[in-house]
Amino acid sequence: MDLSDYPDKFNLELALTRFAGDRELLNAAIAIYREEAAKHLITIKKAICEKNWEKASIYAHTLKGESGAVGAIKAHIESDFLEKALRNKELTNIDDMYELVAQEVSIALKVLPYE
Repeated sequence: MDLSDYPDKFNLELALTRFAGDRELLNAAIAIYREEAAKHLITIKKAICEKNWEKASIYAHTLKGESGAVGAIKAHIESDFLEKALRNKELTNIDDMYELVAQEVSIALKVLPYE
């Protein structure tokens, strides 16, 4: 399993431009993403279970930004949908939306390069 298996989910070239072409800096950001993304998912899930929509929305926003920064485009998009639904209290499919985010982040954690 690598990035080439998921061309619609990742764009490392775009991510690299966000870091002014500095691969070392991008690698550092990916390392941080690897540490933080799973923690954010746990916090979001707990907040949803507690019906703390604001907290869940804030962490979904954070995860969205981190995912976009490292080129995990699909995780970024799904996090954006989740954030907006939470913020607007459009909660009918919130558990399914969370699961989509968790799935995309899981793929990102498996295939994003690290050194």
